[in-house]
Amino acid sequence: MENRIRELVDKTTQLFKETEIERKRVSWPPLKDTVRSTGAVIFIAILLASFLGLIDFVFSLIVKLVLS
Repeated sequence: MENRIRELVDKTTQLFKETEIERKRVSWPPLKDTVRSTGAVIFIAILLASFLGLIDFVFSLIVKLVLS
């Protein structure tokens, strides 16, 4: 039992060491690029939501006209 616990601790320690090595290899984009990309995503999301809202509104009007 004690051997299994020691093995688990060793594997966990190795995982954290490897994770730290990988974290150091990551290259993060500059803040300017991140802000620009985030702005583009928000703009596209708002545009798509507006378009889908308009389509929903038009279809609901059509359904009301057909059912009344």
